[in-house]
Amino acid sequence: MTETPLYASRLWPPVRPRTGEATATTIDLLRDLGLVARTGATGVHTLLPLGLRVHDRLTAIARRAFEEHGALTFSAPTLQSRELWQETGRWDAYRAEGALLTVTSAGGEEMCLAPTSEEIATSVIREHLQSFRDLPVRLSLSTRKFRDEIAPRGGLMRGREFVMADAYTFDASREGMLESVGFLNASVTAALTGMGLSGVFQASADGGSISSGPSTEHLVLSDTGQSTIVVCDHCGNRGDGAVIASHPPPSPRDPIVNVIALAVTLPDGTSRAATVSIRADLQVSLRKVATATGAVHVRLLDEDALPALLGKKAGTLTPWDAATADTVLPLYDQSAADLERFSISDGRDGLRTNVQWSGTSGLPALSPHGADLHHATDRSRCARCREGHYRETKAVEVAHVFELGTQYSQPMNLTFTDASGQPATPWMACSGIGITRCLQTSAELHRDHHGLRWKPGTGPADIHLTVLRVDQPEMRERGDKLTQQLHTQGLRVLVDDRPLPTGDKLRYARLLGLPHTVVLSPHRPADELELLDRWTGRTTTAESSQIHQITSAR
Repeated sequence: MTETPLYASRLWPPVRPRTGEATATTIDLLRDLGLVARTGATGVHTLLPLGLRVHDRLTAIARRAFEEHGALTFSAPTLQSRELWQETGRWDAYRAEGALLTVTSAGGEEMCLAPTSEEIATSVIREHLQSFRDLPVRLSLSTRKFRDEIAPRGGLMRGREFVMADAYTFDASREGMLESVGFLNASVTAALTGMGLSGVFQASADGGSISSGPSTEHLVLSDTGQSTIVVCDHCGNRGDGAVIASHPPPSPRDPIVNVIALAVTLPDGTSRAATVSIRADLQVSLRKVATATGAVHVRLLDEDALPALLGKKAGTLTPWDAATADTVLPLYDQSAADLERFSISDGRDGLRTNVQWSGTSGLPALSPHGADLHHATDRSRCARCREGHYRETKAVEVAHVFELGTQYSQPMNLTFTDASGQPATPWMACSGIGITRCLQTSAELHRDHHGLRWKPGTGPADIHLTVLRVDQPEMRERGDKLTQQLHTQGLRVLVDDRPLPTGDKLRYARLLGLPHTVVLSPHRPADELELLDRWTGRTTTAESSQIHQITSAR
């Protein structure tokens, strides 16, 4: 069903004669033009009628992409029980991060406004899954999510309330999960392409609080992006610094080696302590440590456990302390292992200088095997081409695909009967597309010095019908007739029926940036129209019967 035509004279907020400035920031322009509005809460926005139409079109594009690739769509609640989240241990973890918004019902039941949907998706499958014949399962959904961001910023880019188009897959084996990951990446790519987002690329990433396994980000380079990635200045290799392979940047003049204590959880569920010796000017990548050790989860070790484990407090550990502890797995980042002389936190004044791996007074020789365990940063050397160096740049993460494995299905006791009649745990994967983030990203990427520009099929409407001299009954009648004709042809129309000068109307059309503006003028024959293409800037004349054909071709 085609949406009812919009009329500028009836829009809320009212369209003012000189509304908006093309030089404004994108979020301000979206607000000035009546797509988005502030609320009393930081990081929470209202989608006004024009903005909601963009949101609905992007959501429909995402849903169509997933369904065409074989997923079924379902609707999940955002309000979820504490009991469900405690099954995976994420209630306490998210509360500790300060990211979970919680509520208590009148009956005393604790619930959360979920920031993600892994638990609810798993519980939906758990209620009905029986046999391997029921797998694979591929479901998609679109829902509002809530995350208590400490510093929400960038308008719709990082808010406390946002809309995501997600998908969840369940398979009988790891091989099946990897096939589903391919399905998710293909669906996400189709959705983002349908949204008109150009320049999207994929990069290996850190799954963060969602996944302890590998993940893939879908990114767009943008100076206004909220994510920082690294890009090789020689071969163009790019990605998340926590994952991308690299060689450490040049060492500072007087390098210091720190020791970071970690708790590593192995696939069999057992945990052990590990340490990473790393140059003090670099940061340990927990994702790279997980890859190097085969761990399913890596976290910083509780400082209170250090004295009993290593005999020292945090900040005073040295590589030799870790190497002599039987229960600790010592790891060495390349940045430290390649040093000839360095300092460690083991001296009267806090540092012992001129330390060597070959041995120093009171310290035996160590032969560290260096690995890439640091977070690649500006000036790290590219491990792909070995010639270029990484440079940090801003990007927008518009979507993410995660390999979840059994991270959620196992603790939630989701099982099925396999082909041999034995109980088995399904392997999961998921993806998320930030619909509200894509809205602002699209506006940011495509705008020009005249204002916004919407790709066909993504904006508030397809046609901006500008009716001149609406004070004349004949022009009003011609406008109504053409509006009905375009609506019948399946085109979404915004009619500027305000009694304003031509210049003000055309300025508004350029600012709002619908793909095509049709000008209906009393100075032209009744069936002759002026057609302005917002993308090419060209102005042509056409008959009303040709509009659908012309706009569809472009």
